Amino acid sequence: MTKEKKEQLLNRLVLNFGILLIGAFLMLYVNGLLRGSYSKLTYTIILVLGILGAVSAVLLFVLGKKKNLKLKNYSAVGIGVFVAAIILYISKFNLFSFYSKSFAVALVYILMLVYFIILAVYTKIMTSKPLVKDSAALKKNKKKRK
Repeated sequence: MTKEKKEQLLNRLVLNFGILLIGAFLMLYVNGLLRGSYSKLTYTIILVLGILGAVSAVLLFVLGKKKNLKLKNYSAVGIGVFVAAIILYISKFNLFSFYSKSFAVALVYILMLVYFIILAVYTKIMTSKPLVKDSAALKKNKKKRK
């Protein structure tokens, strides 16, 4: 692993933490709206955001693959918005006695925490690999293995 790749992984971890922190603050707001008197409007907004999240995830992933850009790395944000919207929107129907609005919000928080822990463990494992001086030496090692 090169020093640049290690720095890139650490930067991705910090960026994801920032995105999750913003998402956590937004979930506080959503929780207040769901408990308030505007819950019908809130569910409509959640549905629209879920659809936008799914569309943006697909677009970012396809454009990232097609044009070989780093956009596909940001498709996870759209997937996260889509999953959170589904979890929150299901609470509207009262399918299960335990699945309330508060439970749905708590479940989204737990999933955000699990995602960050998995990403932090992955980053730790990847960054604990020994450093290589430059990328040319790394390419030579890959060619020798083949």
